[in-house]
Amino acid sequence: MVYDTDFREMAMAAIDTAYVMTEKGAESPGAFIVPTTVSKLTEIRVGFGAIATDVIMGATSAVKLSGSGLKVPEAWFVGPMMAAAGAAATDGGFSVVNAMVYKTNIPVSPGNKIEATAFMHGEVLGIGHLIVTLSYDGTPGKITGGDYREETTGAAANTFVTLGRRGAVAEGDFKPAKTIIEVVFGAIPDPVGHASDGLLIAPTVKLSGNGLLVNGEYEFTGPCGQQHPDTDVVGTGALSVNPTRYECGAGIPIKINGTIRARAQNIESIQSIHAIIGLLY
Repeated sequence: MVYDTDFREMAMAAIDTAYVMTEKGAESPGAFIVPTTVSKLTEIRVGFGAIATDVIMGATSAVKLSGSGLKVPEAWFVGPMMAAAGAAATDGGFSVVNAMVYKTNIPVSPGNKIEATAFMHGEVLGIGHLIVTLSYDGTPGKITGGDYREETTGAAANTFVTLGRRGAVAEGDFKPAKTIIEVVFGAIPDPVGHASDGLLIAPTVKLSGNGLLVNGEYEFTGPCGQQHPDTDVVGTGALSVNPTRYECGAGIPIKINGTIRARAQNIESIQSIHAIIGLLY
């Protein structure tokens, strides 16, 4: 078997909308075709960029992989997040962040297709742009699948909101079929700010439900930060950041046919944040 890589990318103009990824710059090859020289998918990289406008927004990203080229069911993976606090006369901000990297061990069917579908959640920032790179027969990891949920929270401080959306629909609670080996969690603000007060950005999420075989707290924190007053005149406010990752060692055991609910909050401040959580199996 021989190491190989390929990528697809796609522009996204709307939130909570499925965009099938068929582009490679000037080329439009359609879905991934699994090379005939490989046996497994060993890495997935998810990058998130934008052709942004002068807006105040926050957005998360995700990708779904499906098709006969995978010898597993469809899998969903969380990408980076971004926010902008642009004032039209003074913006000029920019941001860059590395792609989210998932070390996988997913068997593939050479010669068959893998379809990647891109999603953007939160607020429209202009034109979002997702890019996904698949690596075959490199150094494998443990991940064989994934799922995610997202929702906006923080309208009231210290108040949990259920994360129940996935892709373009309200999916409800997780229904895991395998041990959870990694948790990915983050939240990005709509930096609308306050006229005179600073705000805390401190998201947390809690897992609960009969799908968790062992009783526990299962609480996770995401990237934390600050927001100054007078966002509408800040100018160069642009941020790209990856969610926080928790490797679970031997894993979180689950109950087959059970459900797991994810609820997120923002600590202390009333601060609208777009929260997203991924479970890796």
